[in-house]
Amino acid sequence: MKNTFIQVPAKALLLLAKVALPVLPFIFGFIFLKPKYILNYRETIQKLRIHHKALSQGPVRRYFESFFAVRLNESSQISGSCTQCGSCCLNQQCFFLEPIPEDKFQCGIYNSPFRKLSNCGAFPISGEDIERYDCPGYVLNPKTVIKIAVVN
Repeated sequence: MKNTFIQVPAKALLLLAKVALPVLPFIFGFIFLKPKYILNYRETIQKLRIHHKALSQGPVRRYFESFFAVRLNESSQISGSCTQCGSCCLNQQCFFLEPIPEDKFQCGIYNSPFRKLSNCGAFPISGEDIERYDCPGYVLNPKTVIKIAVVN
């Protein structure tokens, strides 16, 4: 039941994005005030296709799992910080990812209120996220379990 509950909206969102692909450069150019998305239409479409393919390999499903609080009972704690490697951004395939000096990356829409609609800011949600993107900045630490013995 839960699997179907997650897969239906994930597949619907991916289908909607695929159908809307030809107009997305105009929409994103307007919303994010970036005329380069429209002026470089062909390049934008190609990057959006790469982005869509990367999204279809699990991140959209993961987004809905985190949105509906499915599978959030982790038996480990996550520590570390972002190294700006871009790996968690769909393995550097995110349409909005922009290179910065020193082989680092930053989100091109980081300050946009629309970014809050994604789960990018919640990375990593679990160890699965760290493993998926081979993240160098975060590590999974097992939670310490203290067993209490009842003494009679």
